[in-house]
Amino acid sequence: MSNGNRVEPGEAMAAALARLPVTRGVGSIDSGSGVGAEDLSSRSGRAVHPGLRPVLPSGLRPEVYSLNGSAQVGLGLLVEGWCGVVGLPELGVEAAREWGVELSRMVLIPDPGSWLETVATLIEGLDVVLAAGPPSIAPAAAQRLVARLRSRGSTLVVLGRWPHAHARIDVRTLGWQGLGRGYGALESQRLEVTVTRHHSHRTVILLRGAGGVTVEEDR
Repeated sequence: MSNGNRVEPGEAMAAALARLPVTRGVGSIDSGSGVGAEDLSSRSGRAVHPGLRPVLPSGLRPEVYSLNGSAQVGLGLLVEGWCGVVGLPELGVEAAREWGVELSRMVLIPDPGSWLETVATLIEGLDVVLAAGPPSIAPAAAQRLVARLRSRGSTLVVLGRWPHAHARIDVRTLGWQGLGRGYGALESQRLEVTVTRHHSHRTVILLRGAGGVTVEEDR
């Protein structure tokens, strides 16, 4: 479909993903490539939406990121390569288009069934996966998933908490513009996005409006 592809988990999904002509931003990396985590650290990460570059200047690494707050901001992390959205039916194609996602390269899975099986299958063929967090995940399973991400060069963004996430992305709505006292229409939203890693914080204020998503200029 031109507006994203809805896929059911299982063998058919795995076969379809295996045929995707994926070009990975950090290079084609598989379990037999001999590329280690120390080599990946010297490479530039996968591109993000321009509004998120101030808080992710090196792009996305092949790791797990924990996203807290508005799931829509997660769409700004899906702008390069093939991407998937798992367990988040409220995120539609219009929101994806607003954040600059290439819809023909986006796979939508509203109901993943087995979370771990579905996500593990997706990271075999996609570059970035945005997923609602699982009810629970065993530490050993989480470690294996991270190891597979690093091997494949893929990124997983989980809405909610994740043990030992590479970085935490916190999103807070600061306000809306366009509404008066009981009248008017919403024109824009102000969002505060903070990325925390190793006790270091970076924050940016974004404006979502008719013109898309932009960084708020200093006043």
